[in-house]
Amino acid sequence: MLFGLQLGFTFVVLVGIYMLFALLDYTGGFDSFIGFIVFQPVIAAVLSVLTIILCFIIGLPIRFNRTVNQWWTKNFIVAFMLAIVGFTFLILSVLPLFTEVVPVTIDKDSLNETIPNGWFAITGWFVTAFALLHTFPPYILKQKTITLLNTIKL
Repeated sequence: MLFGLQLGFTFVVLVGIYMLFALLDYTGGFDSFIGFIVFQPVIAAVLSVLTIILCFIIGLPIRFNRTVNQWWTKNFIVAFMLAIVGFTFLILSVLPLFTEVVPVTIDKDSLNETIPNGWFAITGWFVTAFALLHTFPPYILKQKTITLLNTIKL
């Protein structure tokens, strides 16, 4: 059940982050609106699922190695700090100080478009996904819940 909550929460947050970045890139017009409403959510879902799979594979030792799992759950603040670091990178990626200007050609017209900093955005995306996917309740809360469940007779 906990794994399902972790998956669902991570998926929703990643889709939200992607859609926020897509909204920041929205230029207006009917074609762009249809693309934003129809195609961007599909792309967001696919990228979120692929990111979750990759972060799950990288985090397998946290889930299956008892020593690492106990350390990770006892030091649950590490996951929260990683999430804060990830969100910080995402915010930094859109700040004017760190954005990148790239040349874009549309209908033989050359324009300069400002985009988020790629390094910050990608790093923030993966760090946030990893932290959210591998956030466990504090060890003390887990032990109290187990004790409470053992005392309740069904």
